[in-house]
Amino acid sequence: MKTLKALKITSILNSIFCILCIASTVCFAVNHYYNLRDFFSVGMILVYGWIINPVGIVSFFVCLVLFLIERKNQASKQAIGKKWIWIFIWPIVTTVFYITAGGLMVVLTGGV
Repeated sequence: MKTLKALKITSILNSIFCILCIASTVCFAVNHYYNLRDFFSVGMILVYGWIINPVGIVSFFVCLVLFLIERKNQASKQAIGKKWIWIFIWPIVTTVFYITAGGLMVVLTGGV
């Protein structure tokens, strides 16, 4: 059941990643629209949580390897059920959040 444990950890880490993307974008938007400079500083600090964060790629490979090892056992395969699909969904979700947050950061902070 290492796959289920790895999927749970992956879900937590990727959720934190997505929350940091949203939080930094919101801070940049508040700074852009209301001209509150403190939110820009907070947004820049939050950017470090997602700009150089390989959590999506690393967790994908770890979960995939564990799943491929455990799927040979029928009991493990039945316990995992349809949850294995999240191994492939999380990298897509984190990539979309990364690209969106990066694009909005450029738009809201004044460009590159």
